[in-house]
Amino acid sequence: MRKIASLFTVLMFFVTLAFGQTRTITGTVTDEAGATVPGASVRIKGTSGGVAADNNGQFRIQAKNGDVIVISGAGLETTEVTVGDNSTISIPVKRIVTTGTEVVVTALGIRRTEKALGYAVTKVDPNSVLQKSEPDLLKGLQGKVPGVDIRQSQGTPGAATRIQLRGNSSFGLETQPLIVVDGIPYSNDQLTTTSQTAGGTAYGSGLANLDPNDIESFSILKGAAAASLYGSRASRGVVVITTKSGSAKKGAKPFNVNFRSGISAERISNLPEYQNTYGSGANFDPRTGSNGSWGAKFGLGNVYDQDGNILRKSASGIDSIAAWATYLAAYPDMFPNNNAAYKAFPNNVKDAFRTGMLYENSINVNGGDANTSLGLTASNVNHLGYVENSSYIRNNVSVGGQTKHNGFTVGGNLSYARSKQKGGFFGNNQTPGASSQFARTMHMARNWDLFGLPSQDLGGVPLAFIAGNYDHPRWAAYHNVITTIEERMVLGLRLGYKVNNWINVNYNIGLNSTHVNRDEVTDEFSRAASGLGQLIKDNLRAQELQSTLVLVFNPKIGTDFSLDFKLGNDINQRNSKRQADIGSDFIVPGIFNLSNTVEKTFAADTRSKRRIVGFFGDATLGYKNFAFINVSGRNDRTSTLPYKNASYFYPGVSASLVFSDAFKLRSNWFDYGKIRAGWAKVGNDAPPHNGEDVFTLSTVNFLGLPYASLSGLPNSGLTVDPDLTPEFTQELEVGLDLSFFKRRINLDFTAYDKTTTDLIFPVSVPTSTGYVSFNTNIGEISNKGVEIGLTVRPVVTKNFAWEIRGAFTKNKNIVEKLVDGLERTSLGGGFTGGVSAWLEPGKPFGYLRGQVADRTADGQLLIDPTTGWIIEALDQGEIGDPNPDFKLGITNSISYKGFSLSAVFDMTKGGDFYSNSIYSLLGRGVTKDTEDREALWTIPGVYGNPNTHQPILSGGKTVPNQTRISTNDLFFTGVTGVGGFGINSSDEFNVFDGTVYRLREITLRYSLPKNFVSKLKVADISVSLSGRNLWFLAPNTPKYVNFDPEVGAYGSSVIQGIELDAAPTAKRFGFNLNVTF
Repeated sequence: MRKIASLFTVLMFFVTLAFGQTRTITGTVTDEAGATVPGASVRIKGTSGGVAADNNGQFRIQAKNGDVIVISGAGLETTEVTVGDNSTISIPVKRIVTTGTEVVVTALGIRRTEKALGYAVTKVDPNSVLQKSEPDLLKGLQGKVPGVDIRQSQGTPGAATRIQLRGNSSFGLETQPLIVVDGIPYSNDQLTTTSQTAGGTAYGSGLANLDPNDIESFSILKGAAAASLYGSRASRGVVVITTKSGSAKKGAKPFNVNFRSGISAERISNLPEYQNTYGSGANFDPRTGSNGSWGAKFGLGNVYDQDGNILRKSASGIDSIAAWATYLAAYPDMFPNNNAAYKAFPNNVKDAFRTGMLYENSINVNGGDANTSLGLTASNVNHLGYVENSSYIRNNVSVGGQTKHNGFTVGGNLSYARSKQKGGFFGNNQTPGASSQFARTMHMARNWDLFGLPSQDLGGVPLAFIAGNYDHPRWAAYHNVITTIEERMVLGLRLGYKVNNWINVNYNIGLNSTHVNRDEVTDEFSRAASGLGQLIKDNLRAQELQSTLVLVFNPKIGTDFSLDFKLGNDINQRNSKRQADIGSDFIVPGIFNLSNTVEKTFAADTRSKRRIVGFFGDATLGYKNFAFINVSGRNDRTSTLPYKNASYFYPGVSASLVFSDAFKLRSNWFDYGKIRAGWAKVGNDAPPHNGEDVFTLSTVNFLGLPYASLSGLPNSGLTVDPDLTPEFTQELEVGLDLSFFKRRINLDFTAYDKTTTDLIFPVSVPTSTGYVSFNTNIGEISNKGVEIGLTVRPVVTKNFAWEIRGAFTKNKNIVEKLVDGLERTSLGGGFTGGVSAWLEPGKPFGYLRGQVADRTADGQLLIDPTTGWIIEALDQGEIGDPNPDFKLGITNSISYKGFSLSAVFDMTKGGDFYSNSIYSLLGRGVTKDTEDREALWTIPGVYGNPNTHQPILSGGKTVPNQTRISTNDLFFTGVTGVGGFGINSSDEFNVFDGTVYRLREITLRYSLPKNFVSKLKVADISVSLSGRNLWFLAPNTPKYVNFDPEVGAYGSSVIQGIELDAAPTAKRFGFNLNVTF
């Protein structure tokens, strides 16, 4: 008996140990319908520490049997569960309708509840941009956020992306929003070396090297009232991003690892439907040296008997034409009888593009305890484009941490990014000396065998079907190459001290350092650079220092009122240095450095330094948690304005009323209602060196300067108005937020009216003044619009959920005033053909001007009775408005058990664009739009006199045009300024409506069952298939050109609506893996 008692005692001892042992509890938080609840707070009762459920509602926490797990969070009824024997549990919680309690990140990283905001702030789910076959953060947001206009420039790797909030708010200064990452400003500007009017490439923009995998939170402050505390650059809105390394969030358990990997294949998304009936030539005459496909019909081939006698000749009698001189000289044996086959090569354009690949890998590690946390994220992107020898490689690593002790908080983060973009010249080819891979490729003659014939001779000299007219695209891909290496290092330090329960002191300081090194190589024998070869070396170093001190006061002023008051100081300093050198005429082939060139030109050496010092205050008074009013003010002093105007103040005020709480209107069908209004004024300073005239060092002997071999200092050509003042943006916005049927329907509506005055812009002045341009305040611009966000959840059950999100944006951007005596001024963009963007009172911002046709008073075209061609007007006119009428995005998401399917459909209504690609496709006669060659055409209009530009009258009446012309003459004329609707026609006929419908994104995801995953000792495994840009329809472009209006020539610049042989967009299909340990 004693032995049995002893054995029982030992067993009870081990049982006690087992029950008292701490172990890992893996759980999932779900609501009444079975849907997961991300972000819920999970802690052990009686302790201060805890974890947060991840985006899938999952958590891991250390506990022992008998511990009580407490689940809480905004909109959740607090739930307690006692730990038992199971290490994997599911905890159902009950949702309570408390709309408005969500916390969003606002100006200066301040976290505020949604109900207290008197302005529009959009909180973006970082997961919405991950594993979507899109490595560019901004492109991943397209169609998902109201009030945000995002446009890509070209479809090649690393190409720039432009983001805009509520229209253009400046003429010549920056128009993209301020990007703030972990409290440190970023720029999304594009560094351009060669203008795309003369070649250029798909240059990248600043935000491209930000890693989407490292983002913890993402808020968009669209209005002046929301963003004014950020200072001068906030006049165009602010995008606030907190990274995982900068958030100091410790994760769901003490140690967390997440691994993501994806692979995608891409193809060019839009190739024209080509005609394969006619070959090179003009007016049915087959010619070897013709760009266009206006020659004779292709023959069907002669039919011969067994003895070689012709039984039946080719339908056209033409099977071959004289071989191209360059090819014949290089490879005479390839061309019997000195002739080349005259037949269609249907895939000659398609074969010029390969299947591109996109590889993405990232790992995130974080952990810590209640007081200390650390995080690290590393990622790699390797994007091989659909154009040969084009690529974009990006590597990111970031580390951050935070610790708290006795009221002190210390945190910091360090990130490093390195990207390498490589590709050819993708711009316009019309300028002499330029070379572009797309300028001839997309509209080459139908009988050109691009891949069946060599691209160079035995000596390495490129061959072309028309010598001197273009470079062979296969040769150019490896010989005319632009390589850009960008490195960015960001260092941030955060200090905080909690003085008492109602006073906090926070200080952030950060440094953002960027180095861009670019080589633009044009190899010898190219049509560009006189065939001698050229190297452009462009080097930029930029640093931005940001220091922010904020004192926060939250005194208790009674049971009904709350007060949040902040005082702060902000210092921002930006330095940059850029140097460019050009070397021409390579000495030794294949060595691309300046020392290997005969002629060296010092192209540029510019340096700038600017500083803004600001002081600000912000106060929010709340009443019974349903009424709030906010007042803010800021004063900046800048180094870029004349001293007397360098200091300027701007205030703001906003208010919100949760009327569903104030008047107790909540019911079974009505959850929440808030009205809000805000007004703010924001100042914006000038570019550097605008406080006084700048003189530059010159070694050129011009008009006696320099004198007798002494260096001279002529002025830069720009003089500055001594009374130059800041630009000021004033904006009034009102909004309404509603929620119905237990959050099944949610509506956010905002209307705004924004006006920017005293716009700074350099205007041209007579050279007799000694200058070229004069920087002054010239005008006023307005933006008026509405933004609507709508979420509908038609079905939410335990296993099935369906959600539809809509984002609607409408903005009208008008130039209201220019200074007296200035009728209009150009934003730039002019090229061969004359199309450019302009500013003119009463007109849309950046409207397009170019050559227009002569018309009668009632709008009928004037036609030359002799030629049947349209008569071109003597003066340019308005030909288009590049600003869209509205944009709409719809995201449809369905989930069933472990499966989820989401699709993003978006559309852009309106927005005109000039297209050099369409102009050339039609003018060269290569698409099916021009295949009907046998008919003659009569252009609708009336006869006019090409000398007087007046209609010809008969009996006092106009005479309808009856002169017929060929299809060739309809789309291509050999005389500039007269003709039809293609090459050499008036610019207005090459402007098209940019309406486009698009399936932007589709993702099918499957999360493996938890009981299976737990056996693998991991928290979650999911796989997904993704597609990007799979389908589009542009109904107002010519039927068979299949042109995507989304591409443009000027990247992220303010000039939009001009396309110059840009690289088409790409479509992708991808597979993704996501594992959480």
